[in-house]
Amino acid sequence: MVHVALALLMTATGASSKPLTYEAAFAKAQKENKPLLILVGARWCASCQIMKKETMEPMKESGALKKVVVTYVDKDARPELAQQLMKGETLPQIVMFSKRSGKWKRYSLTGMQSENRMAELLGRATGAPTQIVR
Repeated sequence: MVHVALALLMTATGASSKPLTYEAAFAKAQKENKPLLILVGARWCASCQIMKKETMEPMKESGALKKVVVTYVDKDARPELAQQLMKGETLPQIVMFSKRSGKWKRYSLTGMQSENRMAELLGRATGAPTQIVR
């Protein structure tokens, strides 16, 4: 019973323990006309896991990612999709698609990134500066 109540509370508050699939995130980005932010990584990649926990999660909690739809693509679980998204083989990779002047534009960062570097990318993709406040 507690699990059901917790699940309902998480749904009502917008919290979710499971990230959106790529397909669901893509559809949501199109529907809401928001940029799509994708972290391409792997379970075995220490930098990918650190980036998820120490960069992406704090940014989500602070609201810095509220203007984008976020998803994660596991390179091993979805190799074909990862190959289409990535440039090169280095992990992690941040790929962002943003609609500007009616056309989708691709932005990317390769390797471990700080919150400030992510904020710079968000600013370029959304056209509005994103400031990290701690």
